[in-house]
Amino acid sequence: MSDIQQTLELVRQRLNEALRNALPRAEDWVVLSNLVDPEGRPYEGAKDKLVMFLANIQHETMISTYTRTQPASDDRYAAVAPPLYIDVYLLFLANFYDRNYAEGLGLISRTIAFFQQNPWFTPDSLPGLAPEITKLQFEFNNLEMTELNYLMGLAGVKYLPSVYYKVRLLPFASDALLAEVPGVSGLRTPGEPDGTTAASPRQRSLADSAAAPATPPEAARPTAARPARRPGLPR
Repeated sequence: MSDIQQTLELVRQRLNEALRNALPRAEDWVVLSNLVDPEGRPYEGAKDKLVMFLANIQHETMISTYTRTQPASDDRYAAVAPPLYIDVYLLFLANFYDRNYAEGLGLISRTIAFFQQNPWFTPDSLPGLAPEITKLQFEFNNLEMTELNYLMGLAGVKYLPSVYYKVRLLPFASDALLAEVPGVSGLRTPGEPDGTTAASPRQRSLADSAAAPATPPEAARPTAARPARRPGLPR
């Protein structure tokens, strides 16, 4: 099963590593966090950082690879729940103010360049990624001003330089068994007994003849005795 926390943390680490290689400093550049607390107070740990903010989770409906049954043994199959594929939407915000504002713009530019060079990740290219995630793809999404205004309000700020990405696909599949069903051993003609093959009319006729009892021979009829020939008489 996929794990949103683990997946996003792996992405954060990879992006943070790239930014620290380009702009060395002791502390991290990227945090996976909110910007304000529930009371609306700024979160100090996100100050002067590039903030990864989970803005939305959606069900992916464009893919369908559902197979209800899976092999459980030689002649049995297990019925399982269909897998669920989801997409997550990430907002990367440059949380820099005053004299550090321009530095935040540089981080936004490097973030765009990073995902342009790494538009997707696999378990081979991002060690630790769940093996069920065959391809974790990042798509740059445009936002209208009204949508951007709504997202900034959702994040708890008026406005910060940002980029918005759709991340596909995270599969969620459970191995829980719903039912067990027998396998199909073969097909037979309706009305035909199990384990037999329908016989042709000629085969049935020959079989009936072989099974009928033998008819006893007709009793021999008595033969009339021929009279004895007298001497001297012509035959």
